[in-house]
Amino acid sequence: MLPCKSTTKIPGKLIPLFAFFYQIQYSIPDSCSSLVQSLIMKMNMIIHILLFFIAVRKSLSVDENFTICSVPKSCGSQSIKFPFFFQDEEQDFRCGYPGFNIFCRNNTDPILNLPDGDYIISNISYQTQSFHVSTAVPFGSNAVCSHSINNISIPEDRLVLPPNQKQVIFLYNCNLTSQLSSGLSRYKINCTGGDASNATWVLSDDDPLLKNASENCKGTVVAPVASHEGEKSVEDRLNGGFVLNWIASNCSICEGTGGHCGFDYSTYHFKCFCPDRPHAWHCAPGKSNLVRTIIVAAGNN
Repeated sequence: MLPCKSTTKIPGKLIPLFAFFYQIQYSIPDSCSSLVQSLIMKMNMIIHILLFFIAVRKSLSVDENFTICSVPKSCGSQSIKFPFFFQDEEQDFRCGYPGFNIFCRNNTDPILNLPDGDYIISNISYQTQSFHVSTAVPFGSNAVCSHSINNISIPEDRLVLPPNQKQVIFLYNCNLTSQLSSGLSRYKINCTGGDASNATWVLSDDDPLLKNASENCKGTVVAPVASHEGEKSVEDRLNGGFVLNWIASNCSICEGTGGHCGFDYSTYHFKCFCPDRPHAWHCAPGKSNLVRTIIVAAGNN
């Protein structure tokens, strides 16, 4: 019987593991026992299995954007997701829409900055794309008379008032002596130092006398409110806040296909972050569910 001596040259560029299997396979002559040949076959099977799992792992690698935006976010009782994002979290900006950066005050109140000040967000409805805001610094009882109330400045490129939104109109430096002011005295706010030629009036936006009243006043401030006239004081109505609708890209199509909505600042376009890669509007059929199932299964083990 010939000795089991190798006469085969082993390629030096093979990676160590495969080189080891290769050397075993080709360094043993036919004169060796069938048991050794069986072992070689099993090693070949192991190599193919390893190659298979490497290929599967590569094809199922999860996109970084999808992973980051999959992490649930909240502030107080509010769930925070697209279009909102936390401005103080380095990686979170991609998961929201420009202009919807917020911060979480005292871990309880999500705060959105508008041009005229900070507002507390509540009652977010991702289905109707609406949310309630109220000023982060409440108005005091002298806010109207001290002219502390300013026009609400809403970025119209991303936010709008709903059609049924009530508004309060503050009219300053009004002349009560004018003939046009007849019947308007009931709207007067009793401010210290005010007189018949320097009065302050408050009306609702749907009041039939608003046009006449405006013609007798020099200053106007418009403020949206959620509650109806007569339910609360003017300051309480202002502090009660109002509703806004956002007009950022609709996220429902992306989420419906298993993706997470976000924004690509390099192209300045909305993106649907999917397990395989970012897409324009929705994930490719089948891939998202497959990867999501594997992620869940791995997490349960």
